Amino acid sequence: MTAGTMTRAAAILRISQPAVSNTIANLEHRLGFKLFLRKAGRLQPTPEALIFYDEAQRVLEAVGRANDAAQRLRRGAAGHLTISAFPGISIKFLPRLIGQFQIDRPDVKVRLLSRSSHIVIDQLPSQMFDIAIAEKPAEFAGVNADEFTFTCQCLLPQDHPLAEHETLTPELLHGVPFAGLFRDHMTTFQIARAFSDAGARWNVALEAQYFASIAEFVKSGSGVAIVDPVNGAGFAEGCILRTFAPKISYHIGLLVPQDKPVSKAGSAFLSLLRSELGRVANTAGSD
Repeated sequence: MTAGTMTRAAAILRISQPAVSNTIANLEHRLGFKLFLRKAGRLQPTPEALIFYDEAQRVLEAVGRANDAAQRLRRGAAGHLTISAFPGISIKFLPRLIGQFQIDRPDVKVRLLSRSSHIVIDQLPSQMFDIAIAEKPAEFAGVNADEFTFTCQCLLPQDHPLAEHETLTPELLHGVPFAGLFRDHMTTFQIARAFSDAGARWNVALEAQYFASIAEFVKSGSGVAIVDPVNGAGFAEGCILRTFAPKISYHIGLLVPQDKPVSKAGSAFLSLLRSELGRVANTAGSD
């Protein structure tokens, strides 16, 4: 249909002219009607051939699209990904990383669920997600978990008088207004213990559930806070970070259901996420 002659069709397909003739004859036999009439040394398509050609083109285009989709899936460049994560990492850290991931994979659609860590952990058996990120309890069950540990720092307003110190201690922060996370948070006990051991007063002026609230409190100049680099990503702008001693550790888990296969896209994003979390942990640990 496109070449116009048997000879040109044979050249395009890199087969012999008799092979083209046999193929057409076999197809006409299977279809039950003629496809071409020979006139003046050329092949003229029959009306039935024109209709069949249009249908065949649609089929071939669909096959081509299916092949393209298969190639994208094979490269992890297409698919769907559901991520369930605690709010602190869902607000800025993950959206930025997802945007970076989709630059080379625009056909990967991501669904980001923001849930408190205890809800994320409760949903682990349901396998409603491909990847989950939660603050670490005593243990994770029913999943494959990568654990990351981060060193917390002290967040201060830019003009705070204690910003002249490279390392801040409970003694230096005695009585200074603080913004802290809720009492059950893993860092709260560590901070309280550090102040108690030093005989210093931890003056919690604001207790909040989310780090965004704490960051705004600090930015307003109302106090200081102890923050981890994951929750602090993007929120510490306009503030100053200083080393805090003794060391306050923050632990999270990167979770994948044990009985749910990971897609190519999921594996690619996991690799990027592990790399970025490892980089943040190493950077924070060296500050």
